[in-house]
Amino acid sequence: GAALDQQDLLMTRSAQNQALEYNKMNQRSSWNNPDSGNSGMIYPTNTYQNGNQPCREFMQEINIGGEIHKAFGRACRRSDGTWDLVP
Repeated sequence: GAALDQQDLLMTRSAQNQALEYNKMNQRSSWNNPDSGNSGMIYPTNTYQNGNQPCREFMQEINIGGEIHKAFGRACRRSDGTWDLVP
């Protein structure tokens, strides 16, 4: 995260929200910041329920200065519609 600027972080969060809320499994949401040269994509890999909360597992790839950083994550939707990362 330290190599991402504020605009990168906003774009990452927007793509993440789009992917978690609307994308089918393996459907990618991408972002690209021409000012920093950084880019990334995120896609859901699984959908499941945790009690009455919808949850999704996802893969994320971020390109920082030509170096690809990959991460796996999980998030569940709160009652207010926001997505929270879970361990």
